[in-house]
Amino acid sequence: MDARQEKTLARLTAAILRLATAGPVADVSVSALAAAAGVHRSTVYTYAASPVELLQRVLRAELDDLRAAYLVGVAPEDAAAAVSGVTRAVLQHVDAHDVIYRRGLGAESGSSSLHALLSEHFEGSIELLLDQHSVDVPAGDELERRAIARYLADGTIGAIDVWLSRPRPRDIDGLLDLIGRVTPAWWPDRAGATHP
Repeated sequence: MDARQEKTLARLTAAILRLATAGPVADVSVSALAAAAGVHRSTVYTYAASPVELLQRVLRAELDDLRAAYLVGVAPEDAAAAVSGVTRAVLQHVDAHDVIYRRGLGAESGSSSLHALLSEHFEGSIELLLDQHSVDVPAGDELERRAIARYLADGTIGAIDVWLSRPRPRDIDGLLDLIGRVTPAWWPDRAGATHP
């Protein structure tokens, strides 16, 4: 992207986060998003097909940056520290956007659900760790490996969903400890923090 496109995306990002915090993103029209960002309606479509898609793109980009910062190229001996660091960073990200995630993980989220986005992120992080041999899982074949990744990912999302029902300030260390207690013993840093 050139500087102008980056500036436009930054304005759209700020606007969609503001609008999605104020109310359900499914209720945000393209016109309202364009007005809030100070851009033409057609400009919104350059970046996403809908406000829901733009919100997911923005959140996914933040999560992908965390994955890249903590997990890419991690040696097996550093896996526990990397997993602990990225888990904490992801929880801070979720907490910073808590209103959006509470709505997006709730049963009433419908087409604007964020469950699939988070599941894909966690599974992608686990797959990255497995592919670069940072960690190993007790899987007999590829389907078992995928099932384990999905189990770890969706279990974490369930814990986050319940954690978000607590009032602020939320105890990130307490959640890390809880997840660590229920995560399999073979997963890195089980005692203090868990999967990405």
